[in-house]
Amino acid sequence: PLVVFMSDGGAYDANLAADTFARLNLYIQQTHGSDLELHVIAFGGGANIEQLQLIAGSSSNGKLHESADTTELSNIFVEIAGGGSVVDKLEAEIGKRVSDAVSDRLSIEYIA
Repeated sequence: PLVVFMSDGGAYDANLAADTFARLNLYIQQTHGSDLELHVIAFGGGANIEQLQLIAGSSSNGKLHESADTTELSNIFVEIAGGGSVVDKLEAEIGKRVSDAVSDRLSIEYIA
């Protein structure tokens, strides 16, 4: 199981959040035999990294990502989704769909 948690860390409730994710991680360990994959995204230039690192540390599979803008945020989501392999798969699928649509259109025009 995977959770993406995005915050600026400004609420100063990291202990509560870390405890909640630690309990969720324990449940996942007991039911799935693995740790929660926890991605904590610090969003914004003034994010409280200490607070968010505490939350990310509540799972041995926790990772803190820092994002100051939407471009970095987008790159983080691509990385979480599997990096370049996801982009390659999407490009291949889009190419296939465009090719199929053009072929269908040409076939219809040829028959008519």
